Amino acid sequence: MRFIINDLVYDTEKMEEIATVKKWVKNKTLSAIMGKELGNEIPHILWKSKAGRYLLTHEEDYATYYGQAIEEEDAKTLLKRCNYTKYAEMFGELPEA
Repeated sequence: MRFIINDLVYDTEKMEEIATVKKWVKNKTLSAIMGKELGNEIPHILWKSKAGRYLLTHEEDYATYYGQAIEEEDAKTLLKRCNYTKYAEMFGELPEA
């Protein structure tokens, strides 16, 4: 998949797949009908480019793919919550409580 975001090309065929994470996504239709923000957590794939940039991708509506560029801090937060083993491998262990 190829996404152009902020004049940068994110090509998942040239990126490293880091992990599957879950992220909350607003359901626009239900939110409009109910008059409040509704959504759910859906699986996303976290990617890292050779240049050190991060991308989240997910599929909706039968093979419609969405990509979102995120900062390293956001990637760290998702990994800490969803895949601490991968977080520790990439960024080091967190101190014990």
